[in-house]
Amino acid sequence: MTIQEFRTARPTAPAEATSHRQTYHVRIARKILAEFSHERALTPVATGPGSYVVASADGRTEYHFRAEILSLENWAVDESSLRRVRDGEELPVDAIALVIDLAPMLGIGPQALPDYLEEFINTLALSADRPDELRISAADLARADFQTIEKTMTEGHPCIVANAGRLGFSADDVVHYAPEVGNPFRLVWVAARREDCDVATVGDVDYDAMLVDELGSETLADFDAVLRESGCDPDDYRYLPVHPWQWVEKVEKLYSADIADRRIVWVGESPDVYQAQQSIRTVFNATTPTRNYVKVALSIVNMGFTRGMSADYMRTTPLINNWVRGLVADDPYLSAIGFEMIYEVAAVGYRSPTFTPITQPGSEYRKILSALWRQSPIPLTVAGEQLSTMAALLHLDHHGDPLVGAFIERSGIPATEWVRRYLRTYLHPITYLLYRYELKFSPHGENLILVLDNGVPLRAILKDIGEEVSVFGEPEGLPENCSRVLTTEPDEIRNLGVLSDVFDDFLRPLAAILHTHRIVSDDEFWGLVAESLREFVAGHPDLDEQFAKWDLFAPEFGAVHMNGLQLRNNKRMVDIEDSYASLIDAGHRLVNPVADRGRR
Repeated sequence: MTIQEFRTARPTAPAEATSHRQTYHVRIARKILAEFSHERALTPVATGPGSYVVASADGRTEYHFRAEILSLENWAVDESSLRRVRDGEELPVDAIALVIDLAPMLGIGPQALPDYLEEFINTLALSADRPDELRISAADLARADFQTIEKTMTEGHPCIVANAGRLGFSADDVVHYAPEVGNPFRLVWVAARREDCDVATVGDVDYDAMLVDELGSETLADFDAVLRESGCDPDDYRYLPVHPWQWVEKVEKLYSADIADRRIVWVGESPDVYQAQQSIRTVFNATTPTRNYVKVALSIVNMGFTRGMSADYMRTTPLINNWVRGLVADDPYLSAIGFEMIYEVAAVGYRSPTFTPITQPGSEYRKILSALWRQSPIPLTVAGEQLSTMAALLHLDHHGDPLVGAFIERSGIPATEWVRRYLRTYLHPITYLLYRYELKFSPHGENLILVLDNGVPLRAILKDIGEEVSVFGEPEGLPENCSRVLTTEPDEIRNLGVLSDVFDDFLRPLAAILHTHRIVSDDEFWGLVAESLREFVAGHPDLDEQFAKWDLFAPEFGAVHMNGLQLRNNKRMVDIEDSYASLIDAGHRLVNPVADRGRR
């Protein structure tokens, strides 16, 4: 769809547009009630068997609904039952009004409410205002290609409500650069003085040779010509890509003196076009899919962080990838199950002569102009295999049909067998990396790519290595300047790399979808998870000591309140220097749904 087509696209019938908007108001209202009840910010009052009510702060509005409370305090709210009653009058469900009504209970103060509403309204608009031309049924999506699935994802993070604020984007920017629109665009390329740049690569990659592979020698010759025409010697510069929004909104403004002094020179645009991914600052090469992803600084606020990238991180990210690759590349178990990682192979960061000396690492003013390259998953597939973001397993289409159900139907195997295969694909390698190598990642849906064969999960590909990995213990060979990935956590919470990051953050919402759509019941699902973990533990007797110290079948574990963290600081939801323990709500313990199944 072209930008003009997107702008003029409208549902054929106004009533249908209204219906879509109401559908997504109800859908996100359900998520508000479910996730904030899960985090215990809300305490629904039972009005009968399976019936609940939540009252507004002023007591004038009541929200009535039916729900099942599943494992992990997972509130499966029945959307069709949701009713909004104000002063005795029933009104249409309005998700924005719901946030306002509940704000004091959610911990949103009067000063913070407008900011949170801006993020929330932007998030709601992704689905509610989506043109019909971009709505694809779950049955069709189950047979779609990698990037069609990618741009159809509108749910965002499964636990966080206001997960697509994109503060800083205009309406035009959304049309041009938002992942759910899927419009292709070109990257801006600049040359920056070599002495101002940090460049790093994995061991077998040369930066300049990689640029030839990514851009072609003809494009690089054109860039050289632009520099010479500006009176500059190409040998004195490094080439690096910039997101077009970042160039206009940040680089041209903040670095205007550097541009005037020719420390930074605009040299052209990428010959290939790119498609934004769910993580928004990562783009996929739509022209030549076998080429690398490019991840670029994008100084908008989105889901609890300003999405810039610093030279401080770029100088070590490929080195961390290189170390992880060396650790796991020849692992026979990972090879046997087909598990792959796609590595960040090169990075470049610009150190501003103005801002770097007056700021500390972590400052947003150090995160204006950087980029990295990550391997494409396309070369890892063979004919007939389908790639899909794992986030797709939580996707519901505009009719409310789950994509995971469509994958299962396409597979032709029983739903329980499909879940078993999926868990071996996802749960097993993530658990193995933690228990064998003491590596904890952030394995939520967007960070995993599934390889499917006619809907059947075959294997998984993990990405976002350098910024997401946490390393426990005393690792050998880790470069000294990569110590930012080291973390010390007590044995009793190391299992959160599975129990919180996998169970609570992803399997919990997946279980609710399977349960409410009568595909696999919640009890049966967690029975399959327990069975899968028992199978994994039995297959690795050499890890018994670690299994004993970091108990996967512990009776309970501490809860991490994702929405609470975002509300505390929407620009830096989590300080990456903080320990994992600091993120846990000390008064909230979740019952482990596999605890009493561990010895069966």
